[in-house]
Amino acid sequence: MTAQSQPLLTARFVVLCLCGVFYFMALGLVYPVLPGFVENDLGGGPVAVGLAVGGFGLSAAVARPLIGPLGDSKGRRFVVVWGCVLAGVGILGNLWVSSVAVAVMFRLVTGLGEAFYFVGIAAAAQDLAPEHRRGEATSYFSVTVYSGLAVGPIIGEQLATAVSSDAVWLLGGVLCAVGTVLGAASMPGRPEGAPSGWPDSFIHWPALRPALLLGLGLLGYSGFLAFIKLHVDDIGFAHSGAVFATFAVMVISLRILLARLPDRLGPQRTSTMSYVCSATGLWIIAFWHQVPGVFVGTAILAMGQTFLFPALFVMAIQSAPINRRSQAIGTFSIAFDLAVGLGGLILGGVVEVSSYSMAFFAGGSLSVVALVVSRTLVRPQLEVSY
Repeated sequence: MTAQSQPLLTARFVVLCLCGVFYFMALGLVYPVLPGFVENDLGGGPVAVGLAVGGFGLSAAVARPLIGPLGDSKGRRFVVVWGCVLAGVGILGNLWVSSVAVAVMFRLVTGLGEAFYFVGIAAAAQDLAPEHRRGEATSYFSVTVYSGLAVGPIIGEQLATAVSSDAVWLLGGVLCAVGTVLGAASMPGRPEGAPSGWPDSFIHWPALRPALLLGLGLLGYSGFLAFIKLHVDDIGFAHSGAVFATFAVMVISLRILLARLPDRLGPQRTSTMSYVCSATGLWIIAFWHQVPGVFVGTAILAMGQTFLFPALFVMAIQSAPINRRSQAIGTFSIAFDLAVGLGGLILGGVVEVSSYSMAFFAGGSLSVVALVVSRTLVRPQLEVSY
């Protein structure tokens, strides 16, 4: 069989994608429930909400440089299974939470699990894909991510309303258990030529440039995740799960229908489009204080976020050989974690001194900063071919 004729959608790849759906559904359950839980049940303010949501990203960012090489030396299956276990423990731990500090602690555990899981499954998706279809594999894999994140918030919000937040934490643990089984069944082991010990450097330096651009592009989005639930409550709309679903459905649809667009436009034009749409969407949410404004702004924000990750992810992957792939992904994905962690804290501080609307305005402004950085500081290095 020639390289060009190798199939992508094998049974193993499909099971890998199902593993991603269940795992990310577990994470999605938490987003519409955790902010209200921290604010109403635990008495936390906006900064506490931002820390509880964003702490997930901070612990993952600290862990990823270590876990990346571990995914190469121990294999993808090892880190995916342990990632599901740790994330499940972090979600189930909310059953025993009685203070903001304990909620943050379990959120940190969930973030540690995410660091393990994402490094492993993202590398495995590339391992199972033919070389000439890696970009396509990234698009399909990211569809599973957003499918889980689309369904999860809807189920989480409905379950918390109909039963309790404890039911949400229990279901999250069950979904992580399912992900553990599917991950064990579908993940490849150690890659050929895997290193036997720790590398000289825990950072894959060529992946830092796309990581910087990704992190800057996600800061405003992290504020959206942390505060859109509380914002829509303020304007009298009780179905934030529908907002999360709108975002995810837009991303899924565009990535399926326009999967080749980032390859055709290149990373510079793709990232420019992303930053402009992200800023516009967040500003609409900030200044159009009605339900239609929330949905219009969310849809435009989703357009902005759709292609940023695939374009920059392939840049990071192509900078490393297969036996250093997990290390490259670990370095690249630090940007996502730091953006989620720092974005929630920064915009939580804006809410503390002002309002949710001003936080979304600040998030949009951060996207403009990202645009300026991408076009003035790193533009000469961005125009690479795929």
